[in-house]
Amino acid sequence: MLNSKDPVKHYVRGNYFFYAFALGSLYPYFAPYFKETLSISNFELGLLLLVRPAMSLVSQLFWSRFIDSHGHRSRWAVILSVASAGLAPFILLGRSLSAIVVLFAIWSFFNAPLNTLMDAVAFDYLGTHRRMRLAFLRIFASMGWITATMSLGRLYDIAGLSCAFLVFPAGVLIAAWFVNRIPGDASNNQEKSHHSRLMRQLLVKPRILIFLMTVLIFETANNMGYQFLSVYGKFLGANNVQVGWIWAIGTIAETVTMLTFVKIVQKTGTKKILAIGMIMTVFRWVPMAFIHSWWQLLPFQMLHAFTFTFGYLGAAMFMDMESPSQIRFTAQAFYSLFVLNTGAIMGSFLGGVISDHRGYGASFALAGILTAVAAVMLMVFVKEPETH
Repeated sequence: MLNSKDPVKHYVRGNYFFYAFALGSLYPYFAPYFKETLSISNFELGLLLLVRPAMSLVSQLFWSRFIDSHGHRSRWAVILSVASAGLAPFILLGRSLSAIVVLFAIWSFFNAPLNTLMDAVAFDYLGTHRRMRLAFLRIFASMGWITATMSLGRLYDIAGLSCAFLVFPAGVLIAAWFVNRIPGDASNNQEKSHHSRLMRQLLVKPRILIFLMTVLIFETANNMGYQFLSVYGKFLGANNVQVGWIWAIGTIAETVTMLTFVKIVQKTGTKKILAIGMIMTVFRWVPMAFIHSWWQLLPFQMLHAFTFTFGYLGAAMFMDMESPSQIRFTAQAFYSLFVLNTGAIMGSFLGGVISDHRGYGASFALAGILTAVAAVMLMVFVKEPETH
């Protein structure tokens, strides 16, 4: 366990809790807000939802190289957090699809790198030999998300979903207060060319390329589910409170797997963790295609424990283990850029097209099929990561 007398640990926990609270106050309600405010089709909604990951393709490249070159990740986390908090309410000014696209893109430039940066700050704190302890810290992110999704739905039912864009900045600014107290890493004065060389050496490894392609398919499938889960719930009769429950039940379940994550990884290895996550996710998305009421989503949402803990943390650990210490944030950002963002773009687009023409059921069924394909690729072609 982490040292209970270590004050920095509490700052890392507080940062995770309040940043996840901010995300939980806004992310589940993006799609319902846009769909209800603009009265758009699922195809148009999918195009709008892919703006953030598309902007991330630019911002992740810029911020990862900039921060790795200049060092002090915790300081830059504060700066990006303040910018993200300040820009979020301006999205409410958009009254047309084109206006919201522009405002959403500007906000995303500063917000999109924060997830990866928060994990990089945590990895800096943990050091090389305590990487697997990330799960213990991420539990506090789960708690923040649960608190937001369980407590804010009634407010949004009464005052409207626009309140989400005001609650979000409050959570982010409190998180920034905590991260500002985390000691920064030493400045990195190495040449950018050295970073590029190390990244090229990492990316020419066949096991890395196969891993990235496999998880890309997995994340594309996940985003077909995630991006449309809230509007699917509302389609099935849920209100804003019940939408929050749909998201909260999955996060509650993930805390159980996080508590046992270190022991499971030590016994089974990262590859098996990812495979289990993918297989369980198949049994999450496919049944959702055949339900008829919002509450029937709840038992299948409990499988989010495997999708997130084994999938997200397992993949992040894979990249961290394979990466030289000088480029860990760049490597994590590249993973986020290539896999998470590209998967979100493809998943948003495919989910929008399929749900618009064939219904939500067809979209969730295809998500399960793609996840099964990714699981087979992982088990056959991907090898265990090598620790650096």
